[in-house]
Amino acid sequence: MPWRPLTDDLMRRDPQLDPFRERAAFLIRDGERVATLYLRAEAWWEQTGGHLWWRTWSEAKEHVHGFVLTQAGAFDDFIVDADDVHDELPDWVNNIFEYRGEILTVRWLDDASSRTVRADVFGLDEYEEPTPRL
Repeated sequence: MPWRPLTDDLMRRDPQLDPFRERAAFLIRDGERVATLYLRAEAWWEQTGGHLWWRTWSEAKEHVHGFVLTQAGAFDDFIVDADDVHDELPDWVNNIFEYRGEILTVRWLDDASSRTVRADVFGLDEYEEPTPRL
């Protein structure tokens, strides 16, 4: 039994998340930009049994890891669980984003701008899928 999840099996990517993978946006309230958002789909596993080196793992699921930087300079991050992400997708498609109980308008950025936000605003490296073990 592996100490950590094996990455030999390719995870099934959810095609509904494709428009939001590695995507940045501005969150807007009353026409004013209040925050910058960055979304990243990540593979997550759950330990289903065992302990120490005798562990068993679930299949990988895609969770969404969100990063927020407000105009005031406050940083926050959050996880949207794989089981909950489909509840969020209709809002995201309709340019709506609920953050801390407030409904905000979203202005999604293109790929090039999203890469700039990822690196320059959040200091994140380019995301790489888990690499299969050799």
